[in-house]
Amino acid sequence: MRTRKRSQIFGGVVIAVLFSTACGNTTHNDAILEVTNEAAQSNKSMKQETMNKHYPVTLSIYSDEGKEMKQTIETEPKRVVVVGSAMAELMIAFGLEDKVVGLGYLDQSFSKYENQINKLPILSDLWPSKESVIDLQPDIIYAMSSAFKEDRLGEISFWNERGISVITASNFNIGRSIEHYMDDIRNFGVAFDVEGKTEAFIKEQTARITKVKQTSKSVQNRPNVLLIASAGRENFDYYPPSWSVIDEMIEGSGGKYVELSDGYMEMSIEAIIAANPEKIVLTQFQDPNNETIKTKLLSNDRLQNVEAIKKGNVMVVDYTNAIRGSLQLADLYEDVAAFIHPEQYGGQS
Repeated sequence: MRTRKRSQIFGGVVIAVLFSTACGNTTHNDAILEVTNEAAQSNKSMKQETMNKHYPVTLSIYSDEGKEMKQTIETEPKRVVVVGSAMAELMIAFGLEDKVVGLGYLDQSFSKYENQINKLPILSDLWPSKESVIDLQPDIIYAMSSAFKEDRLGEISFWNERGISVITASNFNIGRSIEHYMDDIRNFGVAFDVEGKTEAFIKEQTARITKVKQTSKSVQNRPNVLLIASAGRENFDYYPPSWSVIDEMIEGSGGKYVELSDGYMEMSIEAIIAANPEKIVLTQFQDPNNETIKTKLLSNDRLQNVEAIKKGNVMVVDYTNAIRGSLQLADLYEDVAAFIHPEQYGGQS
């Protein structure tokens, strides 16, 4: 009891002194408030620093030659140069468009984000010059690996030597697959600290794709499906499974992807006739007029005996999504399933 009473008396003295000081010495009081505010700001900064321990991060990327490389992003990227419409779509979809200080190479014929893309600071419709990129002083360049060639943006080392990190999306250098596309999305999430959003996207897309695969297990027939990639020449282009993702969609939907070669090749009319596919998936780089290219193929006199042409079983798809994948990956997967097995997925033949 004696100890407690002494503490109460001492506490009262302290309060009285503080009250007296506060009333009689405004300058001293202001100093105390200033120190208190500084301490609060310091604590706030420390809390923010503790909360954001994401950076630095180190990513594995691939050069255009397929060589694995490491890129370290020391701090949050605030100035990003983007090369390629598909890369710009990601920046917009995940709420990062304000970080884009320059966009080059508008390579897509279709994008649901076209209006937003057109509002970004566009450097060039084609490959931007090194000088124009350097002038923007970016923290990061985000592009397809094919952009980093000497006659385009230059080697990755050129930018690293200038303190600029590079994020590449996989191209033909390591093959194209849905898994590779999802890995690119994961890299993107880590680089820009939006992993929660990217993982939610991957989960949603994967669930829809899995549902299609499960449904296709019950199909009885597997029609032969040929991918025809037209480049506007007399001959067409053929892409092997390692050069596209549409093959996985066809196989996963209960179809059989027609394989003509282990690698890319020009595909003649004779090759299409010899393959005689039951269904054709048609795509054309940077051509938004789907009906025109479909009509051109269907009306080709030399192809009238091909099974798919006779029955009008031709589907036109977006080039980027079919070859590499895009944010509408699961949409296309479901559309392909409905095209191959309309009776199973509710589409129309």
